[in-house]
Parts: sequence; C-alpha cells; structure tokens
Amino acid sequence: MVRNPLSAALAAVALSVPSLALASSFQLLEQSPAQLGKAFAGTASDITDASTVYFNPAGMSRLEGRQLTLGGNAVFTEADFVNDGSSYTVSGNTVSVDGGATTDETGFIPNAYWVMPLSEQFTLGLGAGGPFGLSSDFGTTWPGRYEATFSELEVMNFNATTAWAPNDQIAFGLGVSYQRIDVQLESQFDSTLGLNPDPATDSGARIEGDDDDFVFDASVLWTPAPGTHIGLLWRQGGDFALSGSASFDYNAACAPEAGLPTGAPPAPTTGTLCAGALSAREGSVEAGAEMPDTLTLSGSQQLGDQWTLHADVSQTRWSSIQTIAVDNVDSGENVTELDLRYDDTLRLALGASFAWSDAMTWRFGVAKDEAPQTDPEYASPRIPDEDRTWLAFGANFLLSDAVSLDVSYAHLMVDDAELDRQEPTATGGSYNLQGKFDSTVNIIGAQVNWRF
Repeated sequence: MVRNPLSAALAAVALSVPSLALASSFQLLEQSPAQLGKAFAGTASDITDASTVYFNPAGMSRLEGRQLTLGGNAVFTEADFVNDGSSYTVSGNTVSVDGGATTDETGFIPNAYWVMPLSEQFTLGLGAGGPFGLSSDFGTTWPGRYEATFSELEVMNFNATTAWAPNDQIAFGLGVSYQRIDVQLESQFDSTLGLNPDPATDSGARIEGDDDDFVFDASVLWTPAPGTHIGLLWRQGGDFALSGSASFDYNAACAPEAGLPTGAPPAPTTGTLCAGALSAREGSVEAGAEMPDTLTLSGSQQLGDQWTLHADVSQTRWSSIQTIAVDNVDSGENVTELDLRYDDTLRLALGASFAWSDAMTWRFGVAKDEAPQTDPEYASPRIPDEDRTWLAFGANFLLSDAVSLDVSYAHLMVDDAELDRQEPTATGGSYNLQGKFDSTVNIIGAQVNWRF
C-alpha cells in the first residue's frame, strides 16, 4: 500500500536533483524541511521523523512503526558581481573592462524517506536526495566569462540503512549509498588569445562529465538519561573519476589565417593558434574529484515539558579537493583546471523546539557556516562562496494520529565574496578579474509525515 508512493517519490528525486549551492561551497544540507526550521541544529540527535535515515540512521530505532516522509525545499538565490577594477593587460598596457553580472536561480530540492522495523532491535530505512549541487549562470559577456559562464553540478544519492538497538540507551546505524554525479561547465574562450578580448569574437566552450560510486555511513545514538540525546554521524564522500567530452563553438576569428597577427610573417595569426589549441582539446575528457567526508556531533536536551535545546558541530573535510584537472584522453592536453585549494570547514548550529500544544511545535535556529576558500586569489567565480549565517524558524502540525506537517523558512546572510584573480594569456598578457559577489539566499520548506 505504501510501496507505490515511495517509488514515485524516489523517481521524482532522480529527476529533480538539487542545483544550488547553499551550505559551504556546493554542499547541500537541505535534506529535511523539518530540520531546516532549526537551522539544522540537532540533526543527529533530534529524532522526529523518517529523515533520520539521512542525518542519523541509528535514530530509526527510536521511531514507532513504519514511517514515510516526503518533503521539498524551494530555494531562491541571487548573486550579483560588482566589478571593481577588472581589466586585461596586453603588451604592457592595461585596458579597463566594464560591466557586472547576476545569477538569479530558483530551485527545488526534494527528499524521500521510508523506515520499517524488522524486529524489536533491527530497523531498515531507505532514502533519496542530493548531498551536493550547484548552479550558476552569469551570461557570456561579463568580465569573468573566460573562467565561467554556466556551471551545474548534481549529485544524486540513494541510501539504504539499517539500525540496531541492543537496549534503550544505545543504537547503532550503518548505511550504503549509491551516488551519481553529473557536471556541466561552460565558459568563453578568447579567440584573440589576449590581444583584443571582445564578446563578439569569443568562442564557446562546454565540458560535460559523469560517474557513479558507492559510499558508506556509520552512526551512533546515545541516550544517557531521559530527555538527553547525543548523536554522532560519519558520512563518506564519493570518489569520482568523471568521463565525458569537451566541445567548442568556434567563432569566425578562431580559424586558420583569421584573427590578428602575432608577429611578422611567417608568424601565425591568433586564429591559427586558437583553432589548433581548441582542436587539441576537443573530444573525450576525464577528471578526478573526491567529495569530502563529513563528521557531525549533535546534542538535544529536554528542558521541562515544552522546551528542548539542540546543537550541532559538523566538520566537512573539503581539503580532499585541491586542484581538479580536466584532461583530453587522446592528446593528453589539459582542457581546464579548477585550482580551488580548499580547507576543512566547521559548521556550528544552535536551535530550540517549543511544544506549544499537543498538536503544534515551534522550532527556531541559528548557525554559522564556514566557506572552504575565501582567499580572493583562489575564490572561484563558478562558486561565489563565503562564510554565511543562518536564521531559521518553523513549525510542526499534528493533523491526525498518523499524519503531521512541517513548514520552515530560513534566511542566509552571506558575506561578500571577494575576487582578485589574474590569469595569463597565450600572448604574454593577462586577464584580471577584480570585484565581489553580493549574495542572498531564502529557503521555504515543507514536508508531510505518515506513520503506519
């Protein structure tokens, strides 16, 4: 009776993977609208619905009966690039570049979870969502077009978990996830090789790749005393060897004998060099990317009959990502390189739940989320990221003995991401991208929980 709705929910997730970077870099926390209301404080210790399949599988043992949770988050993001001195240098002369850019993305992040007890001690859970994702589109004329125009990364996650509770105080969880990653990166290529950058003579570049992997998670839920819950979760990041293709939209200025002279004859023109460079990079490509492991420690403490406090300390081991090189399989030529040089990050969250009545509970939360790279020299225009502060609130409504509804809202205050990047050109000059990103994020989430 429940099998068909769950199958439909899993299919919806597979077709609607997250596409916005909301936590540090391109990590996505939005796996539960209920937890969103506490700014994701107490994720591994506050066990209220089937979303514990993702946040702490050990918590499945504390749920009553079979449970199904279906939810989604509507995410509204905007990042404005404010130009502050961008330029290009050619033959020792610096030429100013005007203009800014805006990426305005609206996305939907769905989640689906199913929990079923197998015995008094063992519980099985299934879940689907997306732990990583990003999308940005700055257009093809902005000052940073040679580094990024359009970027999209999607990671689908299908999770199977089990929980074992030998007694009322301790429970253990173990899970395995199938993950699939799809990436599309687009940018412009200067057909004049830095001698006269102009959108009218740019060529277009597109890189696509995908791969899949199996990853594991392990968790513990400890209840040392009534009303006190402590949860610990380790989640492995996927190790992907992406394969795909690089393709180019050649401008008329990127052709043999076209373009500008690079010296006295018989020196080749910029068009000849451009066409040769792109043809050597076109075709099958490969790249390696190791997603970060995460470690989360959570605590929830009940204070009387109405109030419960929640806290989270989470580490994301972003240092697994330093440089991502995309290489042509046949020629060995480097097509592009993302020099990210990420550091590990911490996320701190504090929240509270208030039982207003038997049928309604309010939730509140605040969190501080670090960015893995804030150096203007290495901050990537594909991921305009900085430290952020979460402010959130939400509510749970008991609609019947078997059905409840969660609604939540969060506002993210993102620090300005500064850029001061300099990239050399093939003719001895440089592209200089200087400015900042002013970003805002708002999230509205809702989920329905059934108990059978």
